[in-house]
Amino acid sequence: MKQMMVAAMLLLAQPALAQECRVLDPQLQGSYRGPCVNGLAEGKGVASGAATYEGEFKAGRKHGHGVKTWPNGDRYEGELAEDLRHGEGVYTWGRGPWQGQRYEGSYVADKREGLGVYRWPDGDIYKGPWQADRFTGEPTPLMLARGRQELEARAAPALGDKVCKEVEIGTEQRDWVRGVIEATQATFIGVRIEDPGTFKQARAGDHRWEPATAWEPCF
Repeated sequence: MKQMMVAAMLLLAQPALAQECRVLDPQLQGSYRGPCVNGLAEGKGVASGAATYEGEFKAGRKHGHGVKTWPNGDRYEGELAEDLRHGEGVYTWGRGPWQGQRYEGSYVADKREGLGVYRWPDGDIYKGPWQADRFTGEPTPLMLARGRQELEARAAPALGDKVCKEVEIGTEQRDWVRGVIEATQATFIGVRIEDPGTFKQARAGDHRWEPATAWEPCF
């Protein structure tokens, strides 16, 4: 009897095993610090993996207010609902063709929707409505000029032109691969990769022969 009581006391004295706490965003499944309910992140916490997030969680999902950052410098701060940008928020683009650009405004189910302000590094600003991730108001003169420049570049890709290709990483993140046109034939272009991007979706020096529509000019 005495031995059983001693064994029970020793068992009670041992520290409780840490509860495994899951974060459902696949980009944040490296580590988590914060409260946990039924094995899922709940309340304010910090999670990291391919990206980093600090903010509120509900049932393992980003929910409430938070800040998420990516290795290429992209950053979102604002409201979220069930892992999606939803409500008011600010997204700033890091490394890539949109570097330094910034959106401040409303989101619905991860898409820009409602009123928002878009800022370019050159000082141009669009203020107006958005729908399904696209602006629907009157474009500024500089927006029109950029659009004409892009159309001209797409219409006639030339040897030596610098081009970029957007690559999806998981469900939320995008990266950019940069290259130079080294050959053209009909609707195809040959591209030599110069910058494989943050997530290394290619190798520097690789040669790609792809439809011209898969790439866009880098400005």
